[in-house]
Amino acid sequence: MGLVNFSGYNIDKMQQLLFRIIILVLLLPINASAQENWKLVKTEAGIKVYTKTESGSDYKAFKAEMQVSCTIEDIVRVLKNSEIINNWVVNCKGIKLLKTEDNDQYYYIETSLPFPFKNRDMVYHFQYIDLNSEQVKVIVTGIPGYIQPNQGIVRLAKANGYWLLTSFDKDKTVLTYQMHVEPGGLIPAWLANPFIVNVPFSTFKELRNVIQKTK
Repeated sequence: MGLVNFSGYNIDKMQQLLFRIIILVLLLPINASAQENWKLVKTEAGIKVYTKTESGSDYKAFKAEMQVSCTIEDIVRVLKNSEIINNWVVNCKGIKLLKTEDNDQYYYIETSLPFPFKNRDMVYHFQYIDLNSEQVKVIVTGIPGYIQPNQGIVRLAKANGYWLLTSFDKDKTVLTYQMHVEPGGLIPAWLANPFIVNVPFSTFKELRNVIQKTK
């Protein structure tokens, strides 16, 4: 095999090019795989719901999408309104705004579950971030240890996700809602996974009604 002559090449430029190629090779399969994992499981009333298997978990993640005839500001105003949030959060047994600072909110939410399972609760941290002039992202992070456990209620082991609001036309916004939850306690995954489809679907239906009423 003949030797390659590098005498005409700039070594620094070659290293930079090699580094970029490696990054592309590593990232592209990951992104493609992440998109292929989502499975469309329900399409109704202008709402699409997807689920996918989450790495290292028996419980699936969900993602919902819908279009609403309103501005991003209209939706953010509803999301931040602690007095009406219980009108659209599905299976909400109790909710309380614990703290507000700048663009952050901390909510305590108790979720009703059917017998024989105990209700779940969690403190959720909502972070409102302006990505650009046409997008707002609301990062939702569960904080299990934020307050002491309540007797008779099981604290969720994990809850992470986000809302993405994207303006695509005058007074029209696409909502994307994605979450992954570890329910804690003794709820089998085979029972919980079908149940999660209704969570984003019902939430979106109620939220859309509230948005239209408060515009």
